[in-house]
Amino acid sequence: MAPRNGEKSSRRSTDVSRDFQTGFEHHQAGRIDQAEPLYRKVLKRAQNHYHALHLLGMIAHDRGRDEDAVHLISRALALSPNFADAHLNLGSALRGLDRLDEAAASYRRAIAQRPDFALAYCNLSIILNLQGAFEAALENADRALELMPELADAVVNRAIALNGQRRFAEAEIAYRSALALQPNRADLLSDLGRILTELGRVDEAIARHQRAVELAPDSAIAHYLYAQALVYADDPYAAETSCRRAVSLDPNFAPAWSDLGQTLVALGRFDEAQSCFRRALELDPDLPHAYAGLALIGQQADSDAQLRRLRTLVGSSDRPLLTRIDAGFALGMLLDNADRFDEAFPCFAEANARLGQLLAASGEAFDRASFRQQVNSLIAACTPELYSAIDGDGTPSEAPVFIVGMPRSGTSLVEQIAATHSHVTSAGELKNIGRIVEAVQAHGQGRQMEELEPDLARRLADDYVEYLRNRGRGAARIVNKMPDNIFHLGLIGVLFPAARVIFTRRDARDTCLSCYFRRFGDAVAWSCNLVDCGMRALEVERLADHWRRVLPLRMLTVDYERLVADLEGESRRLIEFLGLDWEPACLEFYKTERPVLSASGWQVRQPLSSRSIGRWRHYERHLGPLLEVLERGGAPD
Repeated sequence: MAPRNGEKSSRRSTDVSRDFQTGFEHHQAGRIDQAEPLYRKVLKRAQNHYHALHLLGMIAHDRGRDEDAVHLISRALALSPNFADAHLNLGSALRGLDRLDEAAASYRRAIAQRPDFALAYCNLSIILNLQGAFEAALENADRALELMPELADAVVNRAIALNGQRRFAEAEIAYRSALALQPNRADLLSDLGRILTELGRVDEAIARHQRAVELAPDSAIAHYLYAQALVYADDPYAAETSCRRAVSLDPNFAPAWSDLGQTLVALGRFDEAQSCFRRALELDPDLPHAYAGLALIGQQADSDAQLRRLRTLVGSSDRPLLTRIDAGFALGMLLDNADRFDEAFPCFAEANARLGQLLAASGEAFDRASFRQQVNSLIAACTPELYSAIDGDGTPSEAPVFIVGMPRSGTSLVEQIAATHSHVTSAGELKNIGRIVEAVQAHGQGRQMEELEPDLARRLADDYVEYLRNRGRGAARIVNKMPDNIFHLGLIGVLFPAARVIFTRRDARDTCLSCYFRRFGDAVAWSCNLVDCGMRALEVERLADHWRRVLPLRMLTVDYERLVADLEGESRRLIEFLGLDWEPACLEFYKTERPVLSASGWQVRQPLSSRSIGRWRHYERHLGPLLEVLERGGAPD
């Protein structure tokens, strides 16, 4: 006797339930290959089984088939719109397709259905970090941790958000918390290394990156981030090795190709660098870093299509803010190289406005009044009487040479000419003096400089000279080209009484414009505003005038325009000041093979040209606020 329809339906329902439950058990145990056919069998008998649709979608996502995942999970949600887990997993599939706005909306729908859904808050914070909405990302990561304190991914998202807000000290703590939960995660060690670099603790950063590479030797990203730290550690040769390792592991890793290009620029290998930048753009036509790299070595855009692409990137509200900022600087540089000045300036203006807002939001705004007070305090504290009272406390070494002044005022050119001499080595832009100042302030606890203990002064000075000699390979003169050491010359005069100081000076209009057009590696808020640029240039020159009057050091001022007009005469004067015999090779400074890690790495390897003199005139119609500040002799508070 044939079974009745009701019996068939009941048996089918029983079979569906049994197959689904068996599939689900396989799924939970990680036996996906056994689970998937059972879910499909369920759907053949019950095509509206939304649980099977959802779980098949999860399997598709886990296997990288996100289009299939979106289709399957969307079908499940059409049948069960309040299914919070499905909204969560749909968001993850959409994220895999880079449909970030839709992914965020899915996570928010999951939260609406289940307000205590920690994973949804956590995943939403991932999207917000990717979009550069770091404040909102932090709020959602914190909410996830309130609900699930041991949720490691939320701890990581919190660290990323703090980093994005440039709250580096807090980000360090957050990354260390994440590592306490997962101590052998190479990506977290690499990220902590990046934070430590931002905090100026480069040796610690290098150690973290080395450990990350040990844990994940086949990770292209780990080698790539290690290379970035090595550049900050002034080791471009090792950085090149790490970059090449990254692109060998992942030949389609566009940022690593671009960073390899930047490293090769520092090493003076421009043809190879250009090939790397172009390879990066083949892989990712929206990579601002590669466009900027080409611009820095004098290249123009290959076509107007590339310029249009950058313009679109600048205006894309769904891209991270830093990407849009970098695209604006890259676009401005390419247009400037093409002498399209009136098109270039608005690109720089928009990029600087955005960067200035970002820095202000993280508490790094430039305070004109505080800066002027800093200069006033240095001038008041550092007098001829001070140096006569503490004469003899430092090292007698004549090796140290300091090149100081405004950035973009010719510091790299003077460094390159000097370093061409056979008895001179440049150590680059060392940050050691800033750390020495911090050590003195911590030890002194507010005491005046004349109360500095002689033993401490001599030890600090000797340690610095020993560091120089290790870098200098026996050179008689070793250059530190950190421009901002101009603010530390008061202490330098105590620690290094036999040192030499070279002030670089350039038409302030050209200097300020060049600073405004440059996206500095260490973000500086004053360069984002033309008025601030002008005010800073005036204050730096006021301080330089003071040092020239009071410091008991050998000092020389090199004017960029005079150097360009009379290369041999000014170069001879420079070498004589260094106490060395003249070498004609100094006139061919651009042939010197040495790493140059500043933004002038390409320029100083070209024969001297007057093209940069009076560059400001191309932009005169845009420079009203700057010209007014310079003419008036200062900016309003």
